Amino acid sequence: MSLITKDPSLHFLWLEVSDIQRSIDFYRETLGFPVEGDHDSFATVHLANSKLYLAPGMPLGMNMYIALAVPDIDAMHERLLSHDMNVSEPINEGWARYINLIDPDGYRLLLLDPVAEEEETP
Repeated sequence: MSLITKDPSLHFLWLEVSDIQRSIDFYRETLGFPVEGDHDSFATVHLANSKLYLAPGMPLGMNMYIALAVPDIDAMHERLLSHDMNVSEPINEGWARYINLIDPDGYRLLLLDPVAEEEETP
């Protein structure tokens, strides 16, 4: 048996949601992410290298943390405030600046702007 020589990648996450239209609105309108599939059975949130699939079902948001990199955390913060989201200022921990957020079905989102490796200090 040979070893895998290439790092695996995440192709998609399947999220069951209680109200598909509410989830589509949250990911498209509130977060500003590209979403396809405005129907009752399925929607796709497009990310840079993977996808979030939204499908009707029994949400299991607890014990799940989804980290999503965004190009401008300050612009995302302003967007969230403009959509009446109760969020704090971005937190800076050196490795990234981020915002913690809960989606409509209880999935914990970490929206982050990672620090580039050359910017990190020892």
